[in-house]
Amino acid sequence: MKIEGEFTFQGARERVWELLQDPEVLAQTLPGTEKLEKTGEDQYESAMRVQVGPVNGVFSCKVALKDKQPPERYTMLVDSKGAQGFANGAVQVELIAAESNATLMKYQAELQVGGRLAGVGQRLLDTVGRSMTRQALEGLNRALQARISGDSPAAPAYTAPTQEEFARAVAKDVFRESFRSRPVIWIAAAAVIVLFLAWIILSTIN
Repeated sequence: MKIEGEFTFQGARERVWELLQDPEVLAQTLPGTEKLEKTGEDQYESAMRVQVGPVNGVFSCKVALKDKQPPERYTMLVDSKGAQGFANGAVQVELIAAESNATLMKYQAELQVGGRLAGVGQRLLDTVGRSMTRQALEGLNRALQARISGDSPAAPAYTAPTQEEFARAVAKDVFRESFRSRPVIWIAAAAVIVLFLAWIILSTIN
């Protein structure tokens, strides 16, 4: 599973770097995060709830930051596992100072996925992965704006989306990407969305 892309933060590179090293902010902005703790120098442990199609479970995750070159780049090593499967690999992150006091982030992740999590299909996994990344980065940017404005320096005024809000955003991404790449399968994409939302609702009720 490979995810790569770019995102522009509305803030100086040093401020973005500082934000990315703050576990409290990351816990607020990463969809599904139930816990994120610093366990050592550049080492973290977290618990994340992942809901992708019929896969619904909590994954324990260990993260280590390597090859840090503040405030330019670092590598994030990820090792996560749960009853529904596992995902591990590396994420390369680069921060580039841009015009108007902005920061361009370039990221590239290569992950190995196994268990029931891998059984949902590569296309759906890729779409959900990109959707989660986009939502997390947008949340981080909002937290950055709150910190820069001074509204709440200690705890940025940002509330992570609920699981239902997250599911709706993912469903929209699934439909948009499926329809754009292969218009003839839009009915199948719609069916996936309905099943995905139904599973979220049932799991919430239970």
